[in-house]
Amino acid sequence: MKYVVSGGATLSFADGTKFELLQGIYDGSFFPGNVKDHWAFKAYAKPLDESELAEEQNAEDLAASLVLLAEENNTLKAQLVVHENTITEQGNEITSLKAQLDAALAAAGGKPADTTDKTENTGGDAKNAKKQQASN
Repeated sequence: MKYVVSGGATLSFADGTKFELLQGIYDGSFFPGNVKDHWAFKAYAKPLDESELAEEQNAEDLAASLVLLAEENNTLKAQLVVHENTITEQGNEITSLKAQLDAALAAAGGKPADTTDKTENTGGDAKNAKKQQASN
């Protein structure tokens, strides 16, 4: 049987000896018989069955997993910010290059390139507009 010692204490015996209880989980064989029989032992050391021990171990494992997952989450959030900045920079670069292309084509006397992005129609009119029938 295992015992959980919730707080530190010193057990004193009639023969003048003392036994120090320290906080933690201990196997029953750790405590001598006279310590287990001491009147104050049960106040500081509670018996723990195997299922309770497994639950406590599981709780510790879950707490450690939570810490690792929180760190991984923070790392991924930082990576997301970097990727969003990269996308923004590349979008600005594309806009700048389109403007340079239009200026170069206009200087050469050519027709300006169609710089509108067909996927960025935010007005909603083109998407919701009904087609008119052709008249013969």
